[in-house]
Amino acid sequence: MAMSTPSENTHDATSTDPESPDDVPDVRVYFPHHEEWTIHIKRTWDKQYCYSKAPGQDYFHGLLAGELYIQRGDEKYCLQCALRLGYVTLDRLFWQNAPRPPRKMPM
Repeated sequence: MAMSTPSENTHDATSTDPESPDDVPDVRVYFPHHEEWTIHIKRTWDKQYCYSKAPGQDYFHGLLAGELYIQRGDEKYCLQCALRLGYVTLDRLFWQNAPRPPRKMPM
């Protein structure tokens, strides 16, 4: 088996090589209505499930140890379902792009 040189290796997620900012996707998540939510890291292997079923699934999928999830009361959502349901967004300008309330007319 031939060994590859460093220049032939492709970048993987575990590499610690510095990258240019253009090589790294923006994966920040924003909470437009964050007052009622908390975010957690699942730290155990106890069975916990996402509160939503993914499209095409007839079951609730599990949350894995190390996974980020959001919670409101007893509701727990994985980030994928939270994005799909609109609880969180990837849109950094959500505050500008959100619908604005109608202006009140002076009397």
